Amino acid sequence: FGFPDFGAIREEHFTGAFEVAMAEHRAEVAAITARPGPPTFDDTVVALERSGATLRRVSAVFFVLVGSLSTPAIRETEARVAPLLAEHADAISLDPALFSRLDALHAVRHELGLDAESLRLLERRHRDAGRAGARLDPAAQERLRALNAQLSTLSTEFGTRLLADTNAAALVVDEPGRL
Repeated sequence: FGFPDFGAIREEHFTGAFEVAMAEHRAEVAAITARPGPPTFDDTVVALERSGATLRRVSAVFFVLVGSLSTPAIRETEARVAPLLAEHADAISLDPALFSRLDALHAVRHELGLDAESLRLLERRHRDAGRAGARLDPAAQERLRALNAQLSTLSTEFGTRLLADTNAAALVVDEPGRL
């Protein structure tokens, strides 16, 4: 059914997998922003939608394990990877060349002859980029990047502490008569 072979995946595989997947995604976005000429829906929005497939797969497998098999090594990897993922997301959402392409398409969206679904996708991508900080000046974007990195670190730390406290509060009943 297309599921990964969880038995073959080792905790030490994830750091390298994330590095490769993020580099691949950055290269895909760089290819979008490097295209000459005015942007089109297909070479910008559709290409952006298709980008990052490897990163989505790696993230899906990893975060399933974080939630279900949270070993110390998985938690350590999450602590290392979370700020990198935040930095990666910021690099894409705050990319001025990418936002410029989205903004140009958004400005003429009603003249592009898009179906309702494509129009909605373009509008959401443009709105989400704006909300993510693409319109901020460079100094404000740097502050946003720092805050996002801090939030990712604190969120991971909170999850680790919550898991530890939950495990410590567990009541283990190992004698059937005590049930």
